[in-house]
Amino acid sequence: MASDIQLSRRVGDFVAEDFRYAHVFTHFGIDFCCGGGRMLDAACTRANANPSEVLQALQHVGETGQKQDQLTRLSLPALIDHIESTHHQYIRRTAPLLLEYANKMVRAHGEKYTEIKPIAGWIKALIADLLPHLQKEEMILFPAIRALSNHEAYESCFGTLQHPVNAMEYEHEEAGQILEKLRGLTNNYQPPAYACTTWKVCYATLAEFEQDLFSHIHLENNVLFPKALKLEP
Repeated sequence: MASDIQLSRRVGDFVAEDFRYAHVFTHFGIDFCCGGGRMLDAACTRANANPSEVLQALQHVGETGQKQDQLTRLSLPALIDHIESTHHQYIRRTAPLLLEYANKMVRAHGEKYTEIKPIAGWIKALIADLLPHLQKEEMILFPAIRALSNHEAYESCFGTLQHPVNAMEYEHEEAGQILEKLRGLTNNYQPPAYACTTWKVCYATLAEFEQDLFSHIHLENNVLFPKALKLEP
C-alpha cells in the first residue's frame, strides 16, 4: 500500500506501484494509461471526479491481491515477452471478432439506428491503427530494447530510442482518443433495451478490449519505456 496518496502525484506512478489502483481510476473515469503523466488533481478535474472521494478510494485499496510490482520486477526482455504474449495476442485474437460484430450490426440495424454506422467506423479505425502499431513495436522498438538490455549492439534507422518511443506513445494517445469517441457513442458500452444479441456482445467485447488496452498501454508508457530509455548511453 502506498504511503504517498496525494493529489500532487502522477496517476501512472500509482498504477506502476500497485495495479489495483487502476480499478479505482477506472471507476471514476480517470485515464491511467495515456493520461498516466497527469497529476491526480488534474486527472480528477478532467474526469469530473470528486478528489476527496478518489483519495478515500485509493486509501481503501486492500493489502491483498496480486500487485503490479510482480510485472515491474521483470527484466525488460521478460516484460516484452509478457506484453507480446498477453496483450498483443489478445488484440490479434479479438480484433477480427469486433470487426465481424460491427459488420453484422451495420447489415442488420445500420439504416434504422443512426449510431450504428459511426460505431462500426470507429471500431474499424481503431483496429486499423492498432495492428500496424503492434508490428512496429515487435519489428523495430522491442528488438532494440532487448538488445540494449542484453548489452548487445543493434542497427537502427531511428537514432536515439526516444524517437520510436515518442512515436508509439503518440499512437497510444490516438487509440485512447478513438476509445473515448466509442465510449460516447455507446453510452459507456451500455446497449439500449432494444439491442440484439450481437449488439450486446459487441459492446461487452469493446468494454473488455478497452480494459486490456489500457493495461497494455500502461505497461509500455509507464514501465517499459522509461526503464528502456535509462539504458541508452
